[in-house]
Amino acid sequence: MASLPPYPGHGVFLPYLVNRATTFINARLQKAVLDPRGLTLTHWRVLAFLTTVEGLTMGALADATMTEQSTLSRSLRVLEGSGYVQRRPCPDDSRAVQVHLTAEGREQFDLMLEEVLLLESQLLEGVSATEIDAVRQVLLRMIANCPDELNKAPRRKAAPDAA
Repeated sequence: MASLPPYPGHGVFLPYLVNRATTFINARLQKAVLDPRGLTLTHWRVLAFLTTVEGLTMGALADATMTEQSTLSRSLRVLEGSGYVQRRPCPDDSRAVQVHLTAEGREQFDLMLEEVLLLESQLLEGVSATEIDAVRQVLLRMIANCPDELNKAPRRKAAPDAA
């Protein structure tokens, strides 16, 4: 068996750094934006996806938010109880249910988005637009390289200037 290269260390190993950054970002988002509203990261992800793709089925929403269906179902009960989403029968498949954002849900998302964008700008302080774009492109390439069964998020329409 061929000899493996030595472990490069946590400060260099990219999967560790991505996970660490994600953990810190999620913790700040939870504490600063979501906790005061009694919401979770799953709630945020559901609202975020429903602002871009109307009427997702439970399966598509579970894939998009990377959430187990049972966890998603519990989260949707909370969001429905708050008046942020509605579940409706799917017009194309009587067995399926689609989740729709309500006007209240959109309003709440927009309020949170303002705070989230402020948080993002604080996290990216001192990072150039070129560096931000490079990181975005690398992360998108890494996601594209993931096995298909892990990469099921619904595709958004690309912006006209997107590559």
